[in-house]
Amino acid sequence: MNAARARAVLAGALILAWPLSTHWATVSADPRVALLPPLVLGSLLLLPGLSRARGRSALLWLALVLGLLALRALGLAALPMELLPVLLPALVAALFGASLRRGREPLVARFVRISDGDAALTDAATVRYTRTVTAAWTLLLAALAAIALLLALLAVPDGLLAMAGMAAPWPLPRAWWSLWSNAIAYAVLGAAFVLEYALRRWLLPQAPRRGLVAFARTLAVHWPDLKRRA
Repeated sequence: MNAARARAVLAGALILAWPLSTHWATVSADPRVALLPPLVLGSLLLLPGLSRARGRSALLWLALVLGLLALRALGLAALPMELLPVLLPALVAALFGASLRRGREPLVARFVRISDGDAALTDAATVRYTRTVTAAWTLLLAALAAIALLLALLAVPDGLLAMAGMAAPWPLPRAWWSLWSNAIAYAVLGAAFVLEYALRRWLLPQAPRRGLVAFARTLAVHWPDLKRRA
């Protein structure tokens, strides 16, 4: 197995481990298990640098491990797991939203330019569509983050308010937070992605045709370029 294939297999394993470890940490009272989800996610994000033996990535991974151990020592091992379902969509929403500022290119337009070429954005309908969809993704991701934050605050017995020694005004079962963070939020994102793909084919018949799998693969391939140009 060559290095690229091995890296892809490891990335796939980490992606699968992310929701599984989150669910395990949710149903387990063991603070050691609560460290797994942020460790898995951090390892996934740092995997490109780690696989190339970059010193900076190794130092960041070590800092992540030490930080998680420090939180456990302070009795806050569950804090990263509570915040990740909030921070991840919030950060991506900020990325989409920042691209809507005056003088910048909307993120969806940037994807069209990278994947289909500059000529694709000479069409006024495509330009309007990419700005509207970028705004829609911003709002959806912000809403997902807000719901995750509300559930994390109100979850009992170990939600964010409980960690701060405060009583939740409307206590919600911990299982609700887990169901949202580990299933419903992903389902909403998947449905939105499929809907956006269908709308693109309907509203932009002049755009290059790709199957759904090819469309998703193209987005995954070019996502690092989108972030670098943000």
